[in-house]
Amino acid sequence: MKIFPKLHFWLILPFVLTLIGFNHYWTDFADASFQWHLHGISATAWYIILIIQPWLYHYRPIRIHKKVGIFGVILAGFVTASALGVIRGNMMATAESPLYEVRYSLSLMDFIFISGFIFSVLAAIWNSKNTKVHSRWMISTVFWVLSPATTRLSFIPLGMIYQPAQFSDFPFSWSDVFNWNQFLIFLVVLILIILDYRREKKIYFSYVLVAIVQLLAIPVLLGLRDSTALISLMNSIFKV
Repeated sequence: MKIFPKLHFWLILPFVLTLIGFNHYWTDFADASFQWHLHGISATAWYIILIIQPWLYHYRPIRIHKKVGIFGVILAGFVTASALGVIRGNMMATAESPLYEVRYSLSLMDFIFISGFIFSVLAAIWNSKNTKVHSRWMISTVFWVLSPATTRLSFIPLGMIYQPAQFSDFPFSWSDVFNWNQFLIFLVVLILIILDYRREKKIYFSYVLVAIVQLLAIPVLLGLRDSTALISLMNSIFKV
């Protein structure tokens, strides 16, 4: 029996959350930079492939699933490369940006997350003959890159509640909302770990890795903020 027969339906949820979270990209599409277009379009295409792949696995010949998977790997490379460009751009945010005071620490987290994303893709390829392991590495890619979208998404209802004239009128910072989202993502992955253990008496490393990093992002962000050492490190990595 093939596993996760309804996975494609579940993967639609994070895709929709991401689209809503980055709604400004689509509404201001014509004004976006080439770097954002490269990232936005490649990430959207990646999500679509991630959704259709489980369906193809269950309802079409396996050779089609494999061929689409090759295209997906190429897209994952574009997602990663373009994300690095976006991270570099975020580090150069001006004082008017709500990210300004933590732009380096958030960029560090984004760098770690996109590194985890591409690592999971490569691990999924390595374990392509083990369906259970392969599928969970692919599922974990969603959680590596989810918090940038859900953090932005969170400000939509928060904006309706507090109705700030400007971002500084919120009674919390961008990093506060980021940390709340990190904890929620950790809880969702923890639930997946528990479900796997109840069904199979097995814990998959792909889920454990992403859960630990998502949770550790909170003390790392709170501890580092935009320290002098972090600024120096990130500037040297991204040649800013």
